[in-house]
Amino acid sequence: MVYAFFFVAVSIIFRIIFSYRQYGRENLIPYKKNGRRYVIVANHLSMLDPIFIAMAYGVGRKLTIMGKAELFRHPLTNWLFTQVGVFPVERGSADTSALNKAIEGIENGRGMLIFPEGTRGTGDEMLKLKTGAFMIAAQTGADIIPVRLIYPTSTRKLKFFAPVVVKIGKPILAEELNLVEGGKKALRQSKITVKQRLDDLLSEYNESVGYVPPVKEELPQETESKAVETDENN
Repeated sequence: MVYAFFFVAVSIIFRIIFSYRQYGRENLIPYKKNGRRYVIVANHLSMLDPIFIAMAYGVGRKLTIMGKAELFRHPLTNWLFTQVGVFPVERGSADTSALNKAIEGIENGRGMLIFPEGTRGTGDEMLKLKTGAFMIAAQTGADIIPVRLIYPTSTRKLKFFAPVVVKIGKPILAEELNLVEGGKKALRQSKITVKQRLDDLLSEYNESVGYVPPVKEELPQETESKAVETDENN
């Protein structure tokens, strides 16, 4: 009851201070009732990302959300993230208690949300995915649901009163991933598959709004020529 009240209040506030939009919610909602185990895998851009995804999930059983321990060092953020189901994990350490808690939550029928980049990225370019989410999916036989967070501002960063987009992709079924039986090869392929799905979700959104990402600057020919000349002179 307390969680439902808190969730509704936060959702209302966040919809006022952000232009919140969600797409593909139909890919996530059936998991509230169909009994299949699942792990939500999302890119990470802001400290508020877990709340935006929880808003797309809606009222119901709390998601189990893995968050870095630094989020819990301030009393306010400690209380806020605890309310929405986030639990701390120490980065860069073999935190087996966090892993066990994640597995236990999934086995008890709660969905798991993980940001496999391990830290916040910048802009649209994702960081290398870590293996934690895929290990949990392998040990629980869970489907993976890709979710792309997009902040379509001029800087591609979160801003008050600016758009926030949560785009939920179609689930990647455990049978397709073959993580339980497939070993390291399946683990590597799963990371590639999920990364591609997340990038596809971004591309779909960009195409729908007519956004063309800036082209990365290449090394000028003049600079390259000078570098070659220097090497030859040496």
